[in-house]
Amino acid sequence: MTGGTLLFYHRYYAPGLLIMAEATQTEAGVVEAYERLAREVLERPESIPSAIHNLLLKLAETHPGAVYWIIRKFYQEYLRLYVSDTGYIGIADRYEPDLMYPGDIALYMVPESPQPDDVVQISFTDKDEVSVYVIHGRVLRCNEDRSIQVADTSTGEDYRVVDWNILGKLVKVIPFGSVEWQELFPVSGVPNEWLATSVEENIRLLQESDISGKDEAIAELKNRLKNLV
Repeated sequence: MTGGTLLFYHRYYAPGLLIMAEATQTEAGVVEAYERLAREVLERPESIPSAIHNLLLKLAETHPGAVYWIIRKFYQEYLRLYVSDTGYIGIADRYEPDLMYPGDIALYMVPESPQPDDVVQISFTDKDEVSVYVIHGRVLRCNEDRSIQVADTSTGEDYRVVDWNILGKLVKVIPFGSVEWQELFPVSGVPNEWLATSVEENIRLLQESDISGKDEAIAELKNRLKNLV
């Protein structure tokens, strides 16, 4: 809800193209319907957090991707004043040329406004809003309609997205096995078995690909695998 006006983002899908269109105002009747739903949740006999949690659990039974995506974005956009919540870390699970390998630790911040050449993490759902996809993109330019043109760091494909697609800006990659990595990875809770499986899968995908520099990447991944098993 922005300035008392309910907003929706419409998604359009085509091969190699993702467009998140401009937000459009909804009719007054739709606003009233959501106000009624909100009142019903707030009037539940359990606590308000429990009522919201139970509603999200029910929605996630059929649309887990949509629930995940909107929670992440609500957390970032609406609660932006919570300074301690303006960044996050992740464990890379895929090889991205000139960016990261599986097992690297990636540090992200939530940017006020992405700038050209920033590498951002982008999230979107499929057209049924069931599955969620996350990619990295390098910002090419900011368009006049406030959308952002990015290039997939893995494939080079162009996408046009809006702020709500962007989870965070990549600010640092901590290489596998480094001193910082050895401090952070053990407390991340990520099992070695999961990471080893991810590395093995990336080796298989690279062996089947024809991308430039794959031999060097495979050698690095095999070395990591030895250290994990």
